[in-house]
Amino acid sequence: MRFCLQAPYGVTFIVLDNLDEAFYLNGEFIDGASWADRDDSVRAAAECVARALGVPFRELELAEPEHEDWCWNDVVDALGWGNTLKLSPCAVRSVLTCSTAHITPEDKNMLDSFSRSLNHRHWVLKNHGYIIRYDGQQYPELFLKHHGFSRTLRRLVATHRRTEGSMLHLSPDGDVISGLDVYEW
Repeated sequence: MRFCLQAPYGVTFIVLDNLDEAFYLNGEFIDGASWADRDDSVRAAAECVARALGVPFRELELAEPEHEDWCWNDVVDALGWGNTLKLSPCAVRSVLTCSTAHITPEDKNMLDSFSRSLNHRHWVLKNHGYIIRYDGQQYPELFLKHHGFSRTLRRLVATHRRTEGSMLHLSPDGDVISGLDVYEW
């Protein structure tokens, strides 16, 4: 996985003074349009991507590079986005953050205990709620079931793991997920 270190987070829509356009997501080129070739604008697509991903949208108006055979890499290099970092796929992990309201008082007590236990604190961490690392157990859903955790918590872990998720963060500030049980404690 490649990250542009200096690129702004979210969608950046760039329009040049010659009316050529391009849009980038976190510094990665997504699409472009040439005014001279009468390409359709990519602005609507850029705005749609930003909205769908819930990331910031920014627009830059820049001058066309002076040399005739310029490319979009020249434009972003001039912005200082050229420095990249290559990370292995296991260095970037998908974390689902949701409300601690999805766990029962019993779940909370067991997670507290697991986070202090030498045998389990490598995969259950207490930090502004709880973080459950799925790679800490071979079959985390079965482990949770065996230890008496709620069906709601087990279902949440199982569903997120199927989407290649690697961690669950249960936060007091997290969103309540529609369709899951909610507990008051």
